[in-house]
Formats: sequence, structure tokens, C-alpha cells
Amino acid sequence: MILLASACSAFPLFVPLAFPLAWIGIAPLLIVLARHPSGTVLAWSGVFALLLHGATNYWLIGTVARLSPFTGEPPAVMRVWGAAAFGGVLVWQALFCLLFAALAAAILRRRCDGLAAAAIGGAWALTEWLRSVGTLGYPWALLASTQVAFLPLLQLVAWVGSYGLSGVIAMVNGLVAIAWLRRRWAEGLIALSLLTALSIFGWWDMHRVQQQMRHAPSLTVAAVQGNFGMERWRPDRPLSDLTPILRAHLRLSERAVRRGAQVIVWSETALPWALRVDGQWQWGTAALRAFVQRHKVALLVGAGERRQGRSYNAAFLLASVGGKATLCGVYRKVRLVPFGEYTPWRDRLPWLVRWLPPRPEETVPGDTIAPLRLPVPRPLWLAVAICFESLFPFHARQLVAGQGPTLLVIITNDHWFGATLAPYHHARAAILRAVESRRAVARCAGTGISLLALPTGRVVQWAGWNRQAVLVARLPLMTLPSPYHRWGDAPVSVACAALVVLGLLHLSAERGRR
Repeated sequence: MILLASACSAFPLFVPLAFPLAWIGIAPLLIVLARHPSGTVLAWSGVFALLLHGATNYWLIGTVARLSPFTGEPPAVMRVWGAAAFGGVLVWQALFCLLFAALAAAILRRRCDGLAAAAIGGAWALTEWLRSVGTLGYPWALLASTQVAFLPLLQLVAWVGSYGLSGVIAMVNGLVAIAWLRRRWAEGLIALSLLTALSIFGWWDMHRVQQQMRHAPSLTVAAVQGNFGMERWRPDRPLSDLTPILRAHLRLSERAVRRGAQVIVWSETALPWALRVDGQWQWGTAALRAFVQRHKVALLVGAGERRQGRSYNAAFLLASVGGKATLCGVYRKVRLVPFGEYTPWRDRLPWLVRWLPPRPEETVPGDTIAPLRLPVPRPLWLAVAICFESLFPFHARQLVAGQGPTLLVIITNDHWFGATLAPYHHARAAILRAVESRRAVARCAGTGISLLALPTGRVVQWAGWNRQAVLVARLPLMTLPSPYHRWGDAPVSVACAALVVLGLLHLSAERGRR
């Protein structure tokens, strides 16, 4: 049963067409929790957590091992560190599964009904949110991301966010489990009716948003996938080896211009050097300015920036304003990958820095989460999220909330994942962010997966793994905030907490009557 639960929960995360499995995937776990004594609940839920998060994070070992040229450590040593990182992630993620299992088991210990199923959904949503916050927050493989292939159900995230949709999926699983445990098939009919109602609502909501898109201003946007791997970051690479990278991106951007692109997006660290150091522009800037001025386009470039000895992961927005190439803004990545781009708590735990493998340079987080204003060809905002940041619903909400015509731009460099399923799952987060914010999304990944998506979540163009590509499409510039971006996670979190408390109080009242 536990193997079945973990397989049904993990499979749709990497094979989107298997999305129906998510609506029954947790039910076997709930059945086990209800039937086994409390002493074994944590053991069974721990096995479920290790299988689920092991399957969704298997790529981590190879990713760390591929960092060998940058740390100076032999590949064999980095594989050991990769195994340690994999184990650490499993333990951290398992803690939240154990918390959910403890709550679900307590709720199911006595009478099972609709309130119990709703409380189980609330418990799942809360634990997903908890594992997303803080320094070690890691919202990888959210249950909501299993639904990206079925857009009607996905529309729910515009109202309750990704955590809310995860909670609804868990609630349906609770109804299925209760129907199985009590042989009361009314709960099964309720689950089916709920799914039908949500699908009908989603179809209506998609039609409503499509009508808004037809009347919204639009912009022709291009994503340039240069397909240069992580080897370009080697510190011993001479400038002559970096020149083809700049030339290739400019050549691909010329193709985008010929197809009518007005805004062109390059990937995270498309230029693997500091484009600006202490306010002084570096090599390559003249070519970028000449391109922007010649074609009268806007260009968003991912590159490094150094200020007062500190290194930033940045995105530079250049545009032709008044016939002159002008810097319209710089976004510096705020939410960094812990133990990847920086070492957390390095001041309080200096021994940790000495113990971990060396890295060429620590990245410093930016200090502002705000969109970049583009004055031409029409005033609009580019809400830029870099790589890891795109996993966090509340980060994108903070970027977009309160702005006018906005395009959500996600730039990333996913070559670290290698030829695994991870780049595809990472790309699906962009679809969730599009629907949550009701904004079109341009996602540009250095080696894939790049995509252009509408505010309904429909992908209009995408580029596969490990190839050069130019995506061009006309995207709507929406202005109205979605309900989720107006209210955030607070209402859903409060409602979920209330449901959990009611479920536990129901348990206490039932015990009192007995």
C-alpha cells in the first residue's frame, strides 16, 4: 500500500498526463494510517516520505557530482557529497510528511466523515506551506504541480494558490480513503461530484480569462535558448572561449527580431561573467547596446554583477529609449539556493564553511523584490524571477502584486540537473505561476526547458532539452490581479488550520462521548 501511494503520488510529477493518479495517490497511505496502531504510523509515513521524495529528488546526487570542476574536489568525493545532500533533503522533507501523517492519523483514529477529509486536506496544505518557508524552504514537487496537464482543474490556483489546490487534492484522497475504510460509497460520490464541479468551474474561469486576454494589450516576446552548458563557468576559461557565447546569443536574437520580437529574454547567466563591476560596464556591453539601439528592442540579459567585492546573480534590462540604448533596471536574485549559491549561517557557524566543499565565490542576495519598469514600446512591468525563486508562489506574488500591465519573466540555468526529469518538473512551476498571477510567462532556460505560456497556463511554445532555440509569441499584458495575488496564502492557511483544529476537536468530542 505504501509503495502504491508513493508511486501514484510521484508519477504525475514527471508524467503530467498521469494527473488523475494524484487524486487517489495518497489514499492508500491514509488507509494504512487508519488501520495500523499509532506506534507504527511514523514508520509507515517515513517509508512513504523516503520513497516519494527519493523519487522526486534522485537527480541531486548527479547534480552535486557535476560540480567537481568548480570545487577542485575529485568526482568521487563530490559523489559522496551528493549522496550526503540527497540524504539531507530526504530527512528534511520527511519531517513534514511525518507531521502530516501524525495529524491525519489522529483525525482518522475515530469516526471518519467529510469533516475528517477536509481536515486531512488542510493538514497537507499546511505542511506543504511550512516546508516552503524559511532559510531551508524547498517547495519542490508540490502536489498541485501534478495537475499542469489538465488546465480546468489548474485554474483553482488563481483563487486559492498552489497550496490550496494541494489541499483540495488531499481532501479528495481523504474522501476516497474513507469510502474504502467504511464501505460508505457516499464519500466516493462526493469526491466525484467535487471533481466534476471544480472542472466545470475551471472551464468557466478559463473562458472568462480568455475573454479578458482578447481585450488586453499585447507584446511580442522572444526567449533565446543558447544551449551552452555549465562548462562555460570554469574559472580557467579564457576570454576567447567566451566570445562564441555572446556571438551565438546575438545571432539567435537577430532571428527573434526578424520574427517581430519587441522584448527578447536571455537565460540566467547567459553571459557567464560579471557584466558590471562597481558601476563600470565590462566586456560585451558595447555589443549589447549596439544590438538594442540598432533594432530598437528591449533585451533582458542574465549575467553576474560585482559591487564592493560582492557577487550577485543579476538580470539587466536594456532598451532603446529616445534612440539610445539605456539601462532600465537591474534585478538581483534575492532567494538563493542554500548550500549551492551560498552557505547559510556562515557567520554563526564558521566551521560549516570550512567543512563543506569549497566554491569559487559566494553569491550575495539582492535586497529588493520588485519588478523592472520598461518604458517602451509601451509602459509595462517585467516581474523577473531567477531560477530557484520560481518555485515559490509567494515570491512571484510579491513581484507582481499591485502592478499594472505585467509580464512574468523566469530565467534559469538548469544544465546542472543534467539529462534527468528535473528540468521538466522545474519548468512546470512556471505554468503554476502563470495561472496564480493571471500573467503571461516567458521562461528562458540556458539549455532547456524554455516556454511561453498564457495566463490560463496554456503553453503556446516550448523548447526541449539541450538544443538551441528561439521562441517568439505575442503575449497578453494583463492588469487585474487574481484572487490569489490579491489575498495571498493567508486566507487559505487560516481556513486549513481551522479545519485541522475542528478535525482534532471532533476527535476529542467523540472520545468524550465514548
